Amino acid sequence: MDSKLIGISEDEVELKIKQYGLNKLPEKPRPSLLYFVIKQLKSPLVYVLIFALFLTLIIGDYKDSFVIFIAIFINTLLGVFQEKKASDSLFALKKYISEKVVVIRDGVRKEIDSLFLVPGDIVFLRQGDKVTADGVIIQANRLFLDESVITGESIPVAKDDKDEVFTGSIVVSGVCFMKVVSTGNNTVIGKIASQIQEKEEETPFQIQLKFFSRQLLLVILFLLIFIFLVGIVKGLGLFEILVVSVALAVSSIPEGLLISLTVILVIGMRRTLKRKGLVRSLLAAETLGGVTTLCIDKTGTLTEGKMKVVGVFGDKVKLAKQVLVANDLDDPIVIASYDWASGFLKDFGKDKFERLDSIPFSPKDRYFASLNRWGKDFNRLFVNGAPDIIINWCNISKKEKKRYLSLIDELTKNGNRLIGFAFKDVLLGKDKILDGDVKRDLNWVGVISLYDPVRKGVADALEKTRRAGIRLLVITGDYPNTAEFVLRQMGFNLEKEEIMLGSDVESMSLKDLSEAVGKVKLFARTKPDQKLKIVEALKQNGEVVAMMGDGVNDASALHRADIGIAVGEATDVAKESSDLVLLDSNFSTILAAIEEGRSMFENIRKVVIYLLSDSFAEILIILFCIVLGLPLALLPIHILWINLVSDGFPGIAIAVDPKRKGIMNEPPRLPSEKIVERWMILLIASVSFFAGLIAFIFFLVTYKSTGNLVLARSVAFLTLGLNSLFYVFSVKGLTMPFWKHNFLNNRWLVLAVFAGFLLQALPFISEFTRDLFNITAVGINYWILAILASFVVFLFVEFFKLVLKFKKNFIYAS
Repeated sequence: MDSKLIGISEDEVELKIKQYGLNKLPEKPRPSLLYFVIKQLKSPLVYVLIFALFLTLIIGDYKDSFVIFIAIFINTLLGVFQEKKASDSLFALKKYISEKVVVIRDGVRKEIDSLFLVPGDIVFLRQGDKVTADGVIIQANRLFLDESVITGESIPVAKDDKDEVFTGSIVVSGVCFMKVVSTGNNTVIGKIASQIQEKEEETPFQIQLKFFSRQLLLVILFLLIFIFLVGIVKGLGLFEILVVSVALAVSSIPEGLLISLTVILVIGMRRTLKRKGLVRSLLAAETLGGVTTLCIDKTGTLTEGKMKVVGVFGDKVKLAKQVLVANDLDDPIVIASYDWASGFLKDFGKDKFERLDSIPFSPKDRYFASLNRWGKDFNRLFVNGAPDIIINWCNISKKEKKRYLSLIDELTKNGNRLIGFAFKDVLLGKDKILDGDVKRDLNWVGVISLYDPVRKGVADALEKTRRAGIRLLVITGDYPNTAEFVLRQMGFNLEKEEIMLGSDVESMSLKDLSEAVGKVKLFARTKPDQKLKIVEALKQNGEVVAMMGDGVNDASALHRADIGIAVGEATDVAKESSDLVLLDSNFSTILAAIEEGRSMFENIRKVVIYLLSDSFAEILIILFCIVLGLPLALLPIHILWINLVSDGFPGIAIAVDPKRKGIMNEPPRLPSEKIVERWMILLIASVSFFAGLIAFIFFLVTYKSTGNLVLARSVAFLTLGLNSLFYVFSVKGLTMPFWKHNFLNNRWLVLAVFAGFLLQALPFISEFTRDLFNITAVGINYWILAILASFVVFLFVEFFKLVLKFKKNFIYAS
């Protein structure tokens, strides 16, 4: 190679660094604690609570302000802790750039930090070096690069003069001089890294949560306007109207709901982590439960990703020696063969057979050659590669050749990968390999057969995927026959129209692809940009898409999918783009995460029904009092205590309710399905009306019979605080009667209900607490009446469940 290259001057380097900047990837700064705090406060439900906090501060009701503040604080603390922990475990994006490189500047070779590479620099690369900028080859000598980080292909690619090379590639063999063309942000990896830092799309759950929060705000605003108009008609003063409005606004907001939702998501993330899935954000944890289409790779997910020798055909000793001496250890099948040979010939001294020259494997020629010192009087040329090609260069009888070709055909049909081996002896003085040396007069040695085993439990996991109604798409860079064989082993018998090649994806418009993608089960020979196109087509069809990937080249598709999934061994850029990282690279872990996501959504609905039923019961009792011109039956502090304390613990306990059996035997919910559906509104309205009416009747009778407003309020406070502690067990299992579901399988709920009883009794135990809550002591008769009323509400919910089920309007499974 020409060593007279001059390169650019140091003066030019300084100018170009000013022009192009340092050679580093665009990266997000490590998120600060303040970032995570603000992120938690951006929730629409937090806005509602802040609105209530603002109202209580205006009227000087600082006790209520403090309780609302505590609700916001607890929620923020939980969210910040969990998301910061997930972020810290994955924050890494500089890995590809922080390298030392050899450059030629002013005609002198020197080693510099790759940060200071600039366009125009000449870089010298040799075996094992990592390419740290995009460029063009000036001179190359038998150069092969591993470009899997960009293309996804694990087979080294031959490079010649004027060929392009890309950041992140690794020199497998050979040497070259490369002229730098692009650095940092302008490299292929840099552009991908920039794309994944763009604002992320909202998840389906975020959209539904915003819709639900808007509905709640509209209800509150409607009630406040209603109260204002009623107050004006009744001649109330502005301050009195404001006090009543605050009581109603506080009633409308289930303070414990925000905390319970956060707990559900945090617990779901932790449960998923225990099952070897790291979810990076709270909302992504739930979104997993709504996945309708799952796009996965074959290698390393359906299969173990570890090639194993399963057959050796020929002289095993000769084969083992050739494997140990003649290799570049540049491919999984070569490494697997080497491991087998090392075990077979444990004491073989391979180091004494010096390599004089080699020709790296290329997909085009499909062979590897190595010239080694062997005997005293000769050297030996070893040739390894595609057996159906190498055998044609060997001196072998027609009968033997036919037998081996038949064996090769049989093995490849069964999904095996094969390496053929041959050699010939050459003169001692020969130290260079020519093409003519390789392709004639070889001695055939034999074949090693390798196989990437299907992961244990994958067949069961695929069956579970089918039962769950999740559509499975396999997207692979492999040949269709190889992928089809693996899928056949798992019970997938594909028709011709169910297989599409990457080249077909490339040639189709997005509209045509979205129409065709519904029939396809296997995409083979795909490229990264084609993966992204497939995701776009699926999303156009309204699918909630989960996409697997592991290389930098997959980042755009992972980022665009609703759920990006990266395996544990994936590149940092892929992990940065993903929502779920499989710590064990196992397909079953994806299903575990989806199962946890479904359970989260069910628990969210249980909490919403439970807490909103309670809140709207409080609203109704306030409205009854306003319309009838009575004093308020509840004060804001009573409402806050019930919502956040006595009901808060059961609400959180429902959040950790165990997964329901059979949850993965149902189709995924529709992406358009709301958090609060019509049947839920009907149930919440019915329970609220019945519970509120009973509490109001108790208040009215006590007030009219005794004339003691404080006692009447105490009875209403007690009744509303207790009734929800009974019907929570009915809400826990919504599709079957109370006595048919295991209501004791959530020990936290049992403890929370017990704690709720104690906490509801706490305000009554001393004169100090009674004064704080503006209540009075109540006799045992009132306690008995409140408990009986609570049991009646529980029976009402049970009856309502039966009616809903009978009318077949109950579409929610819990």
